[in-house]
Amino acid sequence: MNIRAILLDFDGTSLQKDQVYLSIRNMKALRRAMDKGVEVIPCTGRVQNMQPPQIEAEPRIRYLVTSSGSRVVDRVTGEVIYEDVWTPEESALLCRIFEGQQIYSEIAAVGKIFMEQEIIDHLENYPVPPHHVWFMELGRQIGVDKFSDYFISHGIGMEKVNIYGIPVNKQISIHKQILESDLVHMTDPAGANIQFFPKTQDREKATDVLLKKLGIPYAETLCIGDSGLDVPTIKAAGIGVAVGNAPDWVKAAADYVTDDFDKDGLAKALDKFIP
Repeated sequence: MNIRAILLDFDGTSLQKDQVYLSIRNMKALRRAMDKGVEVIPCTGRVQNMQPPQIEAEPRIRYLVTSSGSRVVDRVTGEVIYEDVWTPEESALLCRIFEGQQIYSEIAAVGKIFMEQEIIDHLENYPVPPHHVWFMELGRQIGVDKFSDYFISHGIGMEKVNIYGIPVNKQISIHKQILESDLVHMTDPAGANIQFFPKTQDREKATDVLLKKLGIPYAETLCIGDSGLDVPTIKAAGIGVAVGNAPDWVKAAADYVTDDFDKDGLAKALDKFIP
């Protein structure tokens, strides 16, 4: 089978345990594939400007499917090829549920991360995810006083939301209110940390739009992932690969199961299918 594109998930699939860097072997395998003319297309839950440093530094990786399909971009031209985000009004409605309560929240919009300025000013007091520290130290986050006012006044729609360290006494209420908005696809039960996307978010559709632009059919792609968010593209790809640490039901959707993410499963799969 002639593989012309690799659809690449990061967390739990190709990054090391630090969730920041790819291993030397994994990165070498990707570069070897690119040397052969294969497009490497990150298909990830990450926002555009929070891609792993090695990926950002590789000029041959041009196209990104970000926020689990909410936004597809061309890094070279800045073109937004596909977008499925909440409206500014929907974004404001959701933000009013958790803003202004000293809760650490990262909001993806227009390819960037927005946070409340009050939180940014006192990050040492909040549960910054360890694999986001590099991003915060670079100062890439954008501080705003009040999410809802900002998105309405700037006409910006959110791509996704991550909230960390929700106080126990607020967890059920916040989770319930977000779900009752009928605007979200939620990946987590009520708890300290939650992540949610637009209800209409569709990674397979977003990826399909990009592949058609590139003239590459799904049959000529290899998709590798580890979670339910990856399953649609694993099934659609010519070769769907699950890493060894994926749940059994994700493995069942794949054509091939490689080694675990922290045992260079990506490189081993590419060695097999793109020798």
